[in-house]
Amino acid sequence: MSEKIFKDYKSVTQKTKRKEEIPMISTAYSEAAAEVLEILENTDKEAVNKIPKKFMNFLKENSSKTYKPNFDKKKTIKELNLKPKTKALLGLIYLKCWANEEQKSEFKEKIQQNENKYQQELSQKYNSDNLFKSKSMTKQEDTTKQTSLIEIKKETFIQKIINKIKSIFRR
Repeated sequence: MSEKIFKDYKSVTQKTKRKEEIPMISTAYSEAAAEVLEILENTDKEAVNKIPKKFMNFLKENSSKTYKPNFDKKKTIKELNLKPKTKALLGLIYLKCWANEEQKSEFKEKIQQNENKYQQELSQKYNSDNLFKSKSMTKQEDTTKQTSLIEIKKETFIQKIINKIKSIFRR
């Protein structure tokens, strides 16, 4: 996910170099940019200075003007209720600016493990064999429920005559 964000950032910065119009950034990303800027305001200046000025300007230009994050400064980042896009942007900053080579490889490994786990869950959830098995099982259950016999009572000739006489008197 962080690679996608970085590619989006690169395409936007390349377009600004060519004096083209910047595409509209989604609300989720603009709110995430506002949250990231809020977090960076409370981060060591030395760490913030490692982030390229272009990226900081990109965050400032594209951050939401209406959304104001309200974080408790006493809490750690893990304790904060961050949006998924904010986590992705922070991951991108960590990976590209702050992490050394060993940390980068560990981070990429963790991302790959998470992606593999997600893909396994998807394949189990949408496995075509399981989908058809579950449908066939429910069809079998339905047919067994429907095969129970219903007793039909037929009126005798005398019952029909009595019912006809009763209907005449009811009028």
